[in-house]
Amino acid sequence: MTRLRDIASCFEGIVPSPICTCSGDGVPNVTYLSIVHLIDEQHVGLSVQFFNKTRRNILENPRAQVILVEPETMNQYRLDLQFERTETSGPLFDRVCARLEAIASQSGMRDVFRLRGVDVYAVIECRPIAGATTSSSPDSKQAVDRLADLTLQLSACADLESLITTALQQLATGFGYAHSFIMVRSEDGSRLYTLASHGFPDSGVGSEIAIGDGLIGTAASRRMPVRTTHLTRERLMTRVVRDELLRAGDAGRLAEEIPLPGLPNAQSQLVLPLEARGQLLGVLCLQSDIPGRFLAADESFMQIAARQLSASMLAVGFGTAVQTPTIRVESPARTTSETRIRYYASDDNVFIDDEYVIKGVPGRILYKLLQLHVE
Repeated sequence: MTRLRDIASCFEGIVPSPICTCSGDGVPNVTYLSIVHLIDEQHVGLSVQFFNKTRRNILENPRAQVILVEPETMNQYRLDLQFERTETSGPLFDRVCARLEAIASQSGMRDVFRLRGVDVYAVIECRPIAGATTSSSPDSKQAVDRLADLTLQLSACADLESLITTALQQLATGFGYAHSFIMVRSEDGSRLYTLASHGFPDSGVGSEIAIGDGLIGTAASRRMPVRTTHLTRERLMTRVVRDELLRAGDAGRLAEEIPLPGLPNAQSQLVLPLEARGQLLGVLCLQSDIPGRFLAADESFMQIAARQLSASMLAVGFGTAVQTPTIRVESPARTTSETRIRYYASDDNVFIDDEYVIKGVPGRILYKLLQLHVE
């Protein structure tokens, strides 16, 4: 019997998996799953989104068979499964829900794709269908050494600019993550804006997204990593459902699709929350135009890197509540009133009379000009 951990890439959703079930009177049904979730060495999970034929069959006859495909070798493995239970809350449900919610939000179908539960199956047997070839596994020691070097360099940075620059450069040179960007939370906590990027033709600095929207916003709102391995296929699947709803006159359930920041042809994406001392600072986003670029091992290592980056951001003063004194500017037209201008040094936000105006480098420049004006 093949160990599930030895074929971990089969559970990334890069290649769809056929599943066969039978009704209570023995009528078979075969369909495709977008992803099979690995729970542990004896269990897998399947998301419950629609009351379809597969779901009805399982409730009548709790046996199923799934074919998994290893993307790097195209080896195939047969899983014989026994349905055990449905989970509607807890860590497993939250992890599956975060990914589904992110994809649904990105395609404007948050009200269409809702996770009802996760069906947990016991794995009776896992066998290769034919002679399996051996795939090369990544050198975990090298990855640990690169991670140690990254954390060492981050801890040596004395200011935010050098910290962010060092982090993105090391992700590219040390880990091969050529395209990355960091978004930080706005002062009012409702949005994320791009602070820095690496590897893109345009920096995108200052671009915004609402927390809770799309892949990036969902990772921030749930404070959980969100990883996708084949965005093109997921876009196609959601597009089919979206077109069907439009044809059926049910467009009221659809929202505007959210364009993905960064690479226009991104295939894989890993978004990690930047969080320290219970405070959400922002997100770290990695992108690639290669399907399956970011696997479970990448997520594990980058979670450690993100935690170190978050702690280092706090250490250099980012995210603190410290702000510069309020500038008061007299209004020529109203001699009895004044305009209050507040500047937050942690992320260069500028507020005028409690209304947000601008942030980032432009905010820093505006505040400097206002200081000169007052002087």
